[in-house]
Amino acid sequence: MPMKRELYPDNWKEIAAAKKEAVDWKCEDCGRQCRKPGEKFDTHARTMTVHHIDHDPGNCDPDNLAALCAGCHLKRHRKGYKHDFSG
Repeated sequence: MPMKRELYPDNWKEIAAAKKEAVDWKCEDCGRQCRKPGEKFDTHARTMTVHHIDHDPGNCDPDNLAALCAGCHLKRHRKGYKHDFSG
């Protein structure tokens, strides 16, 4: 699912980076160690993302965010969650 940047706060990069740092770049679902900035790319599987638990990109409360590897993030979106950001 492509990211609609206009739905995210202007400081999203900083929010996401802080969440990733808070978990030491380890997936909160499977525990996979993900690539930190500056590490050589080896596989998309080690790419860390930040997931909005309620699927609202405007809700960046720390309790609504999960730092996940790419695979676990995709799994969360495949489980039939509703993706309606129209407000």
